[in-house]
Amino acid sequence: MVENLIDTLLGKLKDLVDSETVIGKPIQAGKSTVIPVTKISLGFAAGGGQSKDDKDRGSGTGGGAIIEPVAIIIIEDDNVRVHSLKDRSLAKVIDMVPGILKKFTKTKESTKEKS
Repeated sequence: MVENLIDTLLGKLKDLVDSETVIGKPIQAGKSTVIPVTKISLGFAAGGGQSKDDKDRGSGTGGGAIIEPVAIIIIEDDNVRVHSLKDRSLAKVIDMVPGILKKFTKTKESTKEKS
């Protein structure tokens, strides 16, 4: 009984964790190709038992997974770069992009108004 539960649980975890989960599908962004890289952490437990008089039996399994983005690979022509997402500086830069674009467009509009 417990063996069947373990086989089922491991089979489901295997379906969850494949090569496309760790190294994601490439995303085309203009002339660049971006490939996400993730870290997967898994944990599971299984157990079973029966009463002293062999009348009652019980078993159970449980498991969990954490999928965390850790890096992106950027390919432009023959240039390949890996950016770690563990160092949150890249995430901070990405968060800043809309504000930078707003400032740039305001500066551009001001220049047009002056001329």
